[in-house]
Amino acid sequence: MGLRGLITKDVKAENENSRTIIALRILYIVVFIAFILDICFAGLEVVRMYPYRIFALFVANILLFIFTYYSKTKPSLYLFMVFLFTYTFLMIPCFGWSAGMQNYFIIVLMLTFFATHVRSSIKFLFALGVLVLRIVLISVYGGIKPQTDISGLLDKCLQSTNISAVFIAIIFISYMFSKQENEEENKLMKYNNQLKKEAGTDQLTGLFNRRRTIEYLKLLGEDKEMGAVSVAMGDIDFFKKVNDTYGHDAGDEVLKFVAATMKDCVRENSFISRWGGEEFLIILPNCNGDNAFVALERVRRTIQKSVVKVGDKEIKVTMTFGLTEFGFHQDIDKVIKEADEKLYYGKSNGRNQVVY
Repeated sequence: MGLRGLITKDVKAENENSRTIIALRILYIVVFIAFILDICFAGLEVVRMYPYRIFALFVANILLFIFTYYSKTKPSLYLFMVFLFTYTFLMIPCFGWSAGMQNYFIIVLMLTFFATHVRSSIKFLFALGVLVLRIVLISVYGGIKPQTDISGLLDKCLQSTNISAVFIAIIFISYMFSKQENEEENKLMKYNNQLKKEAGTDQLTGLFNRRRTIEYLKLLGEDKEMGAVSVAMGDIDFFKKVNDTYGHDAGDEVLKFVAATMKDCVRENSFISRWGGEEFLIILPNCNGDNAFVALERVRRTIQKSVVKVGDKEIKVTMTFGLTEFGFHQDIDKVIKEADEKLYYGKSNGRNQVVY
């Protein structure tokens, strides 16, 4: 198992926040590396002076890291905070105030606001407690010198190590938990968009439904810069006969075929909806009546020449369309009524035609 697998291995406890556990493991590793580097820069004399303290923290770091594989999230989180407080208080006398060990308190604050799932008031109270401890730390250890002789260069190395560890931890915590929030927000937006799409979509054909079409027509009516707009009402001829002869499942296949054909034969920016039953409303923006007539004739001929296969059955259908141009002085109902009247005229005069 590589380092990545070691860090991302799930906990044994069920229904736990694996993201927080993974974050804690990485933070333990960051602190451990900083700990080893601090000892190297401070020299072996520090180990001789504080052997039990250093050994205890060394073992505690490893054991608490292992504990994350068996513990629930909350105990692991609070134990890490306790460990970091203890680590800071115990190591400042070893390396001196200038080494910057006190900056590890910032990691605790970050975890408080990002990783704990409690009320905001409790988070602020905890942050106040951290502030009090920080002040206590200043009163106890402020300006303390290391117990061993550490040169100016090595002291700067100690500062760099600890401030780097804190910065890495801050960046990682911010990225890890803000990424989670962004992912959840994106999922919510996608879910809302999906709901909105489903609310405006006919489930059988995948076309827009009547409600979404009316909304779209209203938007077109408000767009004064829009050019000519053509509106057509189409109806499958003798569709009831298809259902009666072949069954409703076959009728559904015919509806889906007609919907797909219309989408293939008209321009991409056209708005096609299932108006109800076997009726369809087609809106062609920036398209005058003559051009719309050509497009609808293409749809009509394609459907007339095609065969819908349902099992071993072959079904042939035709369509009739009523076409009109949308004048911006007209209201929506009048436009649809005009297209519907032309459709009715075509139905009464032979079907399988485009009436314009």
